[in-house]
Amino acid sequence: MTTLIAELPPLRRIDSINNYLGMVGNVVDYITHIDIPDSTFASPSANSVLIGALIRHRFSNVEVMANIRIADHNKVGLTALIMGGLANGIRSYLLMRGDLGPGVTAVTDLTPVSAIEYLRSTEQVNEARLGVSISSFDENYIRDRLRVKPDFAMLQYTLSMDDLRKVAIISREYGIDVYPPLLIITSKSARTIGRILNMEITAKPDPVGDALERARELLQYFPGIYLSSPGDFNSIIEVARALRKYL
Repeated sequence: MTTLIAELPPLRRIDSINNYLGMVGNVVDYITHIDIPDSTFASPSANSVLIGALIRHRFSNVEVMANIRIADHNKVGLTALIMGGLANGIRSYLLMRGDLGPGVTAVTDLTPVSAIEYLRSTEQVNEARLGVSISSFDENYIRDRLRVKPDFAMLQYTLSMDDLRKVAIISREYGIDVYPPLLIITSKSARTIGRILNMEITAKPDPVGDALERARELLQYFPGIYLSSPGDFNSIIEVARALRKYL
């Protein structure tokens, strides 16, 4: 079965929780997983595991991938957080270092790689599926991330099929499911995508059709994809609906 993941925006304001859950309700019938960011760009947002628990209790038909910033946790805090998530039906955790903004210091106990090694030896969380974020397309870096045998990996933004094919080839050596981004380029998302990629990005005349075409290519190499369109969640819903017909 193809894994189809919808990336939620970070929840920055708790007075908008009903609207937030409404977004989830509009997409859950077309996807397999919801991915919840954790304080992107070092700007605080509601804790991804707690929000994931809320989503799981409201929508039991969708799996949650909770992102965890390793820079914010020591070993005790990380273990306790994942234990709480497991108790609320969250099985999958994407471990990443996390951005550090002005005045923000990091907890240096763990890296995403050493966190996986540590958690694998911690009996209380042995039911967790542990994923790692891959943010560079250097071959040695990719191998270092996959060598610890995460249960899955997710790639950071790229539009380069050469980079993606490289990751696909390496991931097969390790037998690990890797999920690349399907960037939906609309008038609302193009600027943010361009800022993250540090390049000029122009909105597509037919964003849904363009995304479907690229999804078909990505799914030749990967067992699933995650849909991302910063600032335009409605386009994620549209593409997810269209992909479900295709799949």
